[in-house]
Amino acid sequence: MGRKGLIALIVIVLLCVLGYLAVQQSQQQRTAQVERAPWLAAEQAYLSSLQALEIEQPGQPAVRIERRGDAWVVPAKADYPAAPQPLAELLRALREARTVEAKTANAQWHGRLGLAESGEEGEQALRLKLQFEGHPDLNLRLGNPSLQGSGQLVRRAGEDQVWQIDQSLAPPVIELEWLDRRITDIPFTSVQRLALNYADGEKLTLSKADAQQYNFAVEQLAGNQTLSFEGAANGMVTLFSNLLFADAAPLSQIGFKQAPILKFQLSGFDGQSLAGALYKQGDQHWLVLGKHEGFKADEVIGHGDWAYRLDADQVQRLTKKLRDLLAKSG
Repeated sequence: MGRKGLIALIVIVLLCVLGYLAVQQSQQQRTAQVERAPWLAAEQAYLSSLQALEIEQPGQPAVRIERRGDAWVVPAKADYPAAPQPLAELLRALREARTVEAKTANAQWHGRLGLAESGEEGEQALRLKLQFEGHPDLNLRLGNPSLQGSGQLVRRAGEDQVWQIDQSLAPPVIELEWLDRRITDIPFTSVQRLALNYADGEKLTLSKADAQQYNFAVEQLAGNQTLSFEGAANGMVTLFSNLLFADAAPLSQIGFKQAPILKFQLSGFDGQSLAGALYKQGDQHWLVLGKHEGFKADEVIGHGDWAYRLDADQVQRLTKKLRDLLAKSG
C-alpha cells in the first residue's frame, strides 16, 4: 500500500471513530435525560392535592389516611389525628424521586425484586395508593432497596417496567405508626408543681420555688428523710416533656370499671394547669386528660375524650410514691 493509500485509510478510521463517539455521546445524553427525569413527572403538578392514601403490606390490613380540611386523620381509629412527619417525608420523597435507570420489563423477574403482585413472602410489593382531588388515582408498587447505590426499585401498578429511583420510599405499614402519638410535650423548666393523689389516700407533691431551681423538692419529705439523689423526683415531671401513647381509644369505648389509681394536677410558672387521671383496666394502664389551660397547642396535644395506654416504664415513673424516692437506709 502506497503512502497516499495509508493516509486515506487513517483518515477513514479516524472518521469512523469520531462518528462512533458522537453516536455514543448522543445516546448517553438521551439516556441521562431519561434516567434523571422525575419518576412521577405527570403527577408533579397535583401531588399537593392529595386527599387520601392507602398503604398495604402483603399479609397485613391496609392502612388509610385521609385529609380533613387542613388536617390528616386515620379513619379506622375514629378519625384520630395522623402524625405529620411520615406523610411529609413520603410526599417529599415522591416529589423528588428521579429515575436512575430502567430495569427489567419482564414480569417474571418482579418477584426477585420484591415487586410481584402475588407470591411468597419477600416477593410481593408494598402497595401504595394515592387519591387526588380532580385527578385519577395513582397506584404504585414499592420493591427492594437498590443494590447499586442508594434508592429503590419501583413500578406503577399495571406496568411491567421496573425503575431504579434515587429516593427510598419507606412509609409506615401499621396503623399505630401513622397516629400522632404525642400526649404532652411540656418543657420541664416551665413546670412549677406536680401534685399526685393516690387511690389509697397517699399524696405526693413535687415543687420548685422558682424557675431557676432545677431539681424538684418533695413537700412530704420529713426532716429525717433524704432523697436517693438530689434529682430523684425529676423523672416524674420529665415524663410530661415527651409523653407518647402506646395505644389510644375513644373514652366511650373503654368503660372503666374502677376509680382511677391516681389523679394528678400539673401547674406551670405562668399559670398553666393540667389535670389528669390514671386508670388500670386488666393489666393495662390508661391515661385520661382532664381540664387544661394556659398551654400552647403543641404542649398539650392529647384529647380529653380519649384514653391513652401507657407502657410499663411510663407507668412506673408516674406512679412512684415517697418511699420510692427515698435513700435506702443502711
